[in-house]
Amino acid sequence: MTVSRPATALLALIFNATAFAGDFDPWTQTAQYELEFRVDLAPLLAEPGGSLRVWIPTPAADEHQKVLSKSIAAPWQYRETQDRHGNHFVYLEPTAPQTGTSEVVLHFVVERAPSHGVSAAAAKPNTPLDPQRYLGPLRHIPLDGPAAEIARDISRRHSTTSARIRAFYDYVLEHMRYDKTGEGWGQGDVTWACSAKYGNCTDFHSLFICMARSQQIPACFVMGFPIPADQTAGTVKGYHCWAEAFDADRGWLPLDASEAWKAKRPDAYFGHLPSDRVQFTIGRDLILTPRQAGDPLNFFIYPYAEKDGKPVGK
Repeated sequence: MTVSRPATALLALIFNATAFAGDFDPWTQTAQYELEFRVDLAPLLAEPGGSLRVWIPTPAADEHQKVLSKSIAAPWQYRETQDRHGNHFVYLEPTAPQTGTSEVVLHFVVERAPSHGVSAAAAKPNTPLDPQRYLGPLRHIPLDGPAAEIARDISRRHSTTSARIRAFYDYVLEHMRYDKTGEGWGQGDVTWACSAKYGNCTDFHSLFICMARSQQIPACFVMGFPIPADQTAGTVKGYHCWAEAFDADRGWLPLDASEAWKAKRPDAYFGHLPSDRVQFTIGRDLILTPRQAGDPLNFFIYPYAEKDGKPVGK
């Protein structure tokens, strides 16, 4: 089974949850995951055209997540790099396979702890935690329009940043539903989400981020993969995202509105996140390193490729 099938490449993320035993509780206990990230580039190499460039995201490392080991096997030279947000990835310029295979295999052992946020003291200027980096509009998150007007009205009723963050979160839970039917969902387009009032995790958290940033409250978008807490091995079926908002008194607060909606546990997923996930990247409108020829990426969780300077598939 594959996690996703982009237009031209096969991808699979396989996990082994080595710390899941007995009555494991992801809300209080640290988990250890063994991940195998396989990317088959044969379809891309078989297509006509010249130069090929590929970027593959890799797990993040911070105070809640440690990369205990990693190995990368590829039939081409590669280099590890990162962008201004601190996102890590592998970069390749593959040609015809040199060893009879066209697959890149990345192997990681990751330790993930429950998260209660990051202190304000750690949010230093000119670092990936700098709150000032997460205030402006984004391509799919303009800071005007209906969502900003709603946020402005909510802000009038709450005098503190902490209360406003919670009120925006509650609004999303009350006015969105988790639903992946039809078209338009999954792009994190806040105008669409505000009108349709449904979508996946991307849409839930784009609405929250718009409301926060429109009221000068820093908020960022975080992407990773969910790991089922009741399974010890398997193939991950898709990505998951959540958000963080900055309060000068409390620091960066994590929240997961879409999981809160599905579980009907709003308090549990506000300011706390369980260890049932692996973080990969943060940010939207991303410019990679080396810089891609195409537009900034809406978000980055699956491998991104360009052929002859043009984006390939998704």
